[in-house]
Amino acid sequence: MKAALGGDGNLENYAKTILFAYPLLKTVEKDYEEHIRNKALLSYGGKRTAFEVAEYLAEELIHQQNLSWLKQTVKGILDKLSDEERELLSIRYFGHTDKMRNFALCKWNERTYFRRQARLSKKMGELLRVAGITQEIYLRDFKDLDIFRKIHEFVEQGKDQKISACERRFWN
Repeated sequence: MKAALGGDGNLENYAKTILFAYPLLKTVEKDYEEHIRNKALLSYGGKRTAFEVAEYLAEELIHQQNLSWLKQTVKGILDKLSDEERELLSIRYFGHTDKMRNFALCKWNERTYFRRQARLSKKMGELLRVAGITQEIYLRDFKDLDIFRKIHEFVEQGKDQKISACERRFWN
């Protein structure tokens, strides 16, 4: 997987995907829990053998644990960032574009904003790597999960660059 070019510094596509998915992880974790419970309760009427159901549920439990680990690890990283850095991430990755107006009108000029985003991008890439969230871990444990599949495709196709273009509109 190649590093992304453009407005996101050295942040690789897998890391962008994780950041875009982060706000959804709390809900997804609960959905997995409910899904596993329902699958177990309804397994008596299915066509699968008890062993097949047990194997499936074990895999789903591993996915749930991985998602929980990812959520907690990213939360730990975010907790170590400054308020300003968390605000920058929330604008670019968490869909809080309403905060953009504060930057456009009060805090910085356009150049400073994008330089800080690029610097933060490099920092996040390194913090994720140091925390054990590497491309290999992502590819092995997360890429094929539904929550990541569409976001990953969105990032791989470069559609996330439209966010930077939207951010630039606030200064024009």
